[in-house]
Amino acid sequence: MRKVLCMSLLLVQLAATAFAYTDKESGFNALSPAGDNYITAVGKSFYGFVEDGGANAGYAEVIAQEQADKFFGSPFTTAVFEKKYNDILLLQRNGVSQQQILKLVDDVFVSQLFAFADGEDPDYSLEAQKLGGNKYIVVKYAAGEEGEQSLYFTSANDKLYMLIAAQQPAKAQNLLESTVSVIAGADEKPATMPGEKFLKKFKTIKPQPQSRPLSFSDKTAGYTVSLPDDWFYLQLKDDYNNQTVCFTAALPLDAMREVGAQALDLGISNLDTAIDAVQNEAACITENTKEDYYKIFRHGILLCSVKMNDSRWTDELFANPKKTALETRQMLEEFKTYLAEYQRDIKSYAYDVNVGDGQGSFYVQTELSPLDTDFYYRLFAEGKVFDKTAVAALVYDRTDADDESMAYKFWNNKITK
Repeated sequence: MRKVLCMSLLLVQLAATAFAYTDKESGFNALSPAGDNYITAVGKSFYGFVEDGGANAGYAEVIAQEQADKFFGSPFTTAVFEKKYNDILLLQRNGVSQQQILKLVDDVFVSQLFAFADGEDPDYSLEAQKLGGNKYIVVKYAAGEEGEQSLYFTSANDKLYMLIAAQQPAKAQNLLESTVSVIAGADEKPATMPGEKFLKKFKTIKPQPQSRPLSFSDKTAGYTVSLPDDWFYLQLKDDYNNQTVCFTAALPLDAMREVGAQALDLGISNLDTAIDAVQNEAACITENTKEDYYKIFRHGILLCSVKMNDSRWTDELFANPKKTALETRQMLEEFKTYLAEYQRDIKSYAYDVNVGDGQGSFYVQTELSPLDTDFYYRLFAEGKVFDKTAVAALVYDRTDADDESMAYKFWNNKITK
């Protein structure tokens, strides 16, 4: 009996300290959201999240070798990092000036995902910190009225990792400051530093060869979608109007570099703020900027699922399947008319609707060209309704892109539960 009790206590302890996100290829474990309301950003070399407006948050990225070499201006290894960490620690303990300490590094803003706007070169300081079992070289820089921000660098297995933890909010003007702002949360002056736990619990592991492709899952929809290595995805989960909502957007990394400040902007941690951000961004699009957006959004997969608390809406849909199917077809015809009225060049347009007893589905496939462009988008949309659940997806590819059917190919190969 005592052995069983001891084993149970051990399992409870392990569960309490378990890392919820693991990137075997990049070689790290990190804390992830404990609750059901959050937004995550995931790619082959990075992971970040904000939960409940910043109550729990963090970001971790493995820096590419070429960029890691730039950090100290020499070939990078963990041994180099350890020496520089010890040198900085010794100098700061002896009260040596930052001017001398800064000579130990060459370029600390080495992330390829985050970059300051052209012409921006903020002043920064360095210090050595140990949080938990991790040694960090901390880069602190001034962000104007937004206050001081910090980047945390650590190393193992000859890899350099950059972490960002919850800190004073910053009004983002670029992707780097924006990401810091997101994980800062909604409170203007948080009483504690919730991100400190993320820094202390971050753990490096021995990197392993690629074992599985980058992918995202939506349990409500019952889909798992694999993605190319040079893509990333954002996933937002939220309780909205007493319904469980999951929204996922998967895009090439180039799109993150270009529009990350909009995708991960200050305060976006629930569906309301995400909708507001999209509406504000749409309002800023002008005729002069449309072409830039078309260049960015070459491929993409958008998926939304809603789990309702009761079946009143779905019961109404399936009370008369023939009527529901007819009304859905009429809606899709009206959508085609809408596209034509707004001078979209429609090359093809096809759809189908199926509504039975307790479940329904539709799809739309079209190829069209936006106004004043010489290229086409291939759009595929589908939806289904079943068991108090609604799912909708939009998949798009520019037909003049390098792989003109990339998004549709990966969507079509999804695993369905």
